[in-house]
Amino acid sequence: MSDQLFQAVLGALILRPELLEASDLTEGDFPAGRTRQTFQEISRTWAERQPREIDPVLLSGSIGGNGAAAFVGSLVDGQIRLEPDAFRGRVLELRRRAITRRIRARLRDQDTLPEIDLTEIRSDLEALDRLAPSSFNPADVLVSGQDLQSREVVVNYAVELAVPARSINMLAAPGGVGKTFFSFGMGNAVSRGEPFLGLATKKRPVYYVDYENPLSLICERARKLNIQAPMFWHLSASTPPPKLDSPAYKLFFELPPGLLIIDTLRAAHDGDENSSQDMSLVMSRLKELREAGFDIFVIHHSPKMNSQTYKGSSAISDLADHVIRLYRTRRSGFDEIQDDDEPGPDARFVLATGKTRYQPFRLFLQFNPDADGFSLAEDPNADALESLSLFIRGAGRGSNQTEIIRWATDTLGVRRRERVIALLKNGEREGRWCSSRGFRGAKTYEPIGP
Repeated sequence: MSDQLFQAVLGALILRPELLEASDLTEGDFPAGRTRQTFQEISRTWAERQPREIDPVLLSGSIGGNGAAAFVGSLVDGQIRLEPDAFRGRVLELRRRAITRRIRARLRDQDTLPEIDLTEIRSDLEALDRLAPSSFNPADVLVSGQDLQSREVVVNYAVELAVPARSINMLAAPGGVGKTFFSFGMGNAVSRGEPFLGLATKKRPVYYVDYENPLSLICERARKLNIQAPMFWHLSASTPPPKLDSPAYKLFFELPPGLLIIDTLRAAHDGDENSSQDMSLVMSRLKELREAGFDIFVIHHSPKMNSQTYKGSSAISDLADHVIRLYRTRRSGFDEIQDDDEPGPDARFVLATGKTRYQPFRLFLQFNPDADGFSLAEDPNADALESLSLFIRGAGRGSNQTEIIRWATDTLGVRRRERVIALLKNGEREGRWCSSRGFRGAKTYEPIGP
């Protein structure tokens, strides 16, 4: 360790011993001998009397021995910077060198390599990382609200409405609904820059990371859907895809940024799915990938009887940016139904947003497992929604929910009150009308636009 660095640190402590309060220096940061003894005496004097400065004569006497006075004199001889920031910088450098010295001593003390305590060396290396110089400047990262208002930020999409770019997107659906078919088709469209379910896509590299399905199933579906450009990373690879909660997750950063499809979230980590702490770690790793330029699309299971909830900790959906749900529905509506049968050509599905920081949407789909998987289906509520829209724009303007339900029962033949309420919610979500609270809290509806 440099004598000049010792002089800078110990000299500053002699002239301004209160700097001890601004550091976490210990005697272990100094090698055994006169320098460590000097630090011990300075610390003791400060603890007992807290003087404005340490008397060099008294310090020399406390150290004792030949040359003590000359040694103490050398510490305060020359230019010594006493600013706290400069002192902290020198303390950091002193501690880095002390750790480096300790690592070298451990290596020298071992006769053979297998006897080296790798745990202690690893701990020292991690301490060195924490002491690395920081180039952080608050002015480089802080922005005022006024500046934010002047910025024009455009939301880009890998898949229009469904997958916002540079975001964490989650597809939640019960088992057997067709999540893998959906994700294969979406990845194939993005890799070619072709529309998917009538939605525009942005051409990007696509990586399908499969932690769950057997290779035979992947090959079968790739042939059935004629999958071409997406790249698959399967457990059978010579280097299997790393778990998101393992240090090896950094392998993902070796990929050029693109659409990263993860199948499934549950299989992508070794933690407890119901643990908020475990899942927060997994989601934070996904955020790192998001900030590195990836569009993240995570397949996740929802309970068989209710696709509107998600398996595991609430941290999963809380920390996701955009959650879309896929569930089966009746041909005549958009209420979720449970059906354990393999979906056939007549099966109808709803793809809709759950929790989102982006624009909500709803699509009706049909499924053909023998062809290209999912495709758009006609909205079974289109006629009813259009009739409701005309009524709210005309004679029903400002009507409350009870009055609209009565009108829909008489005019549209809708017998179930719940279905009319669902239609009203859907039309409001699509921007056809808006609602507000009127007299005695009654919910009233008004058209949007002219």
